[in-house]
Formats: sequence, C-alpha cells, structure tokens
Amino acid sequence: MAEKIEPEKGKWYYRFDQGKNFKITDIDEVKCVVKIQYLGGDTSEIDMETWDKLELQKSE
Repeated sequence: MAEKIEPEKGKWYYRFDQGKNFKITDIDEVKCVVKIQYLGGDTSEIDMETWDKLELQKSE
C-alpha cells in the first residue's frame, strides 16, 4: 500500500496515473474536495475518497 499523502494548499504533486504535475489551489472541507490546477493551467477537483486512492508524490 502506498504512503498516504495529505493534501496541502499551495503544494505541488505528481500524479502517476496521468503523468502530470498539479498544485492544490484550495481544499473545500464542506464539499470534501481538493481543488487543483495542472501545470498547463487546466483546473479540476478531486474528491477526498479518490485522493486517498491516488498514487502521488510531492513535487517541486
């Protein structure tokens, strides 16, 4: 099992399943989602249940 990585606003991560870097722009605790922005500028949301299952690595 992979090490659980807690989301931190303003930090960069590498997502192995997509081969992409992204930054957390916000964590919405009410909706239980992590709002992200990929290196190219696209934005998305990841629900916390999915976040816990992703294979991630902290990035610079």
